[in-house]
Amino acid sequence: MAKTGNEKLADALRDAAAIRSGNIVNSSNLKPTTRTLLVSEGYIKQIVRGWYLFDADVSVDKAGESALWYQSIWQFIGQYLKESYGDDYWLNPEASIDIHTANNSLPKQLVVFTREGATKNILLPNDMSLMVIKKSDKPTEIIKFNGVNILSLEFALAGLAPTIYRSNPLAVQIALGKSEVNAVASSLLITKNIQSANRLIGAYLEIGRKADSRNLKNIINAVGLGPLKAVNPFEVPVVKVGNKRQESAAAIRVRLLWQKLRDDVEQVFVDTAVSDFFQSSLDELLDSVDKVYVSDAYHSLSIEGYVVTEELINRVANGEWDTEHIVADKQQKDALAARGYYEAFQALRGLIEEAYDEGADDLDLAYLVDVSLTQIYTSLFRPCVTAGIINERDLAGYRKGPIIIRTSRHMPPQSEQLMDCMGALKDLIVSEPNFAVKAVLGHFFLGYIHPFPDGNGRTSRFLMNFMFLLGGYNWTIIPVTERTTYLDALENASIDCNVAPFAEFIKGIMPV
Repeated sequence: MAKTGNEKLADALRDAAAIRSGNIVNSSNLKPTTRTLLVSEGYIKQIVRGWYLFDADVSVDKAGESALWYQSIWQFIGQYLKESYGDDYWLNPEASIDIHTANNSLPKQLVVFTREGATKNILLPNDMSLMVIKKSDKPTEIIKFNGVNILSLEFALAGLAPTIYRSNPLAVQIALGKSEVNAVASSLLITKNIQSANRLIGAYLEIGRKADSRNLKNIINAVGLGPLKAVNPFEVPVVKVGNKRQESAAAIRVRLLWQKLRDDVEQVFVDTAVSDFFQSSLDELLDSVDKVYVSDAYHSLSIEGYVVTEELINRVANGEWDTEHIVADKQQKDALAARGYYEAFQALRGLIEEAYDEGADDLDLAYLVDVSLTQIYTSLFRPCVTAGIINERDLAGYRKGPIIIRTSRHMPPQSEQLMDCMGALKDLIVSEPNFAVKAVLGHFFLGYIHPFPDGNGRTSRFLMNFMFLLGGYNWTIIPVTERTTYLDALENASIDCNVAPFAEFIKGIMPV
């Protein structure tokens, strides 16, 4: 008996699932008829010639439009470079430093060195590119990270161009803080780059590691490579947060970035009139909160990607999965999310009462921040657990794997670093003296870290308004009509460390 169209599609999906690595498919391992069918049905989307993203969201046509693309970039890069050059390639020092320091803002151009082939520029989705440059000598200190060859931390530091200290000082500072000075010295003895040694001696001094600066200078001098002179390579003074080697690079980045951005936010709100939360009438406060509920709840759910699973393949075979079913699934989740939003709103309303009852002198902000994040998130998704759409264990703790922010070049920290990042964020919110800064940066960094499997945007807006209210500011609703401006401002802060547009946007829509 001839197979139906759905059965043929299910077979093609199984063939692709059998040879994929992560969400990446090398079409050389697929039969041409299988590839043609999957392309026409939208289940594989071309990245570059011969390479495809395996993605069940058939509502989008291009790889760069898929929510899975940014999650899959490193999978693709590792496989593509392995297929093209074997192990004879490595990322340049700047890209290696970005990876070592958890800089998850993807560059527009990623530079790779190899001894094989010719120099070429490979265009990727969303105006990104992979620049491959031929180089005669292969470094000795190469390690693998997520299947990609990168330079060791200390060897990458030894090879940094002077411009990186000015263009990406946070990454360099974190790398220096995580480095072992003897390994840096060993790398410099290999490269014999005296100018780089001078910069590193000055950089260690600038970040407060005086002994490391002196020891590095002594080691290089001892082998006769001098004379050396400390040169401060940073264009502006570095932010000092202490030496926290035991903390993950991602958490240190959060601490440094907060200190870098806070003054810009404070300046934006410097003339904004505020009231005294504790001198206000509680009934009037709660009434004002209740009045914004309907408008505030008018925010759409995040669009998620659909990963190809065996269950989904079986649904395809049975004719139970197509664009209409994707829409129906989303509508069901949206209805449950509306109930979850109401429950989260009520939970926050209760915390506002609790804070008011504590009073200004006894306010336990550390407790309130910690409890509010968990209570808001669990309230948002309790209806989905009750309906059996998500596993009840997903309400406990943070996400267990990678996550993507659709169309953003920012990739949130790995799940293994979330405890450190969230601990740092809670500390920063509590210790920050300015409530406008608590609110704006609390919102930004919760989205930047993206600790939860879903609902990070909603949770961050609840947190922002909780901090605004405690600081005497008004509840601020982000209109759906301003969604593009809002997301662009967050992207600007994440990628370019420029938070002023986001702070100005929030102030501009805040009721007076």
